[in-house]
Amino acid sequence: MDLQQKKKILIVRFSSIGDIVLTTPVIRCLKLQTGAEIHFLTKQNYQSIIQSNPYIDKIWTIEKTVSEIGKALKNENFDLIIDLHKNLRTLHLRFILNVKTLSFNKLNFEKWLMVKFKINRLPKFIS
Repeated sequence: MDLQQKKKILIVRFSSIGDIVLTTPVIRCLKLQTGAEIHFLTKQNYQSIIQSNPYIDKIWTIEKTVSEIGKALKNENFDLIIDLHKNLRTLHLRFILNVKTLSFNKLNFEKWLMVKFKINRLPKFIS
């Protein structure tokens, strides 16, 4: 995917404090490398963490349901969504917006197997 062609990007991370702080390098690099208009969607309680970030053009907050904010976001015509939360709510939002999305595998099923049944299907990083 050529990110240089993307002019309007929505980054999604609903919570929590540390996770939102860790998104700041992603925001900075995207803005500096693409020059795109960067929007960020989070919960209202966490908005203050990023409100002074000079690389974010607009902050959106989710108050109640994904459907409500989805209607407003649909009108923005984003070129790309970067889903840094990746859960059922963000999947619902991605469905509503119907925009190309980048996300990552959080290995939730593998973590659940490990915790509940001590079955380790997590990838080995060091051998």
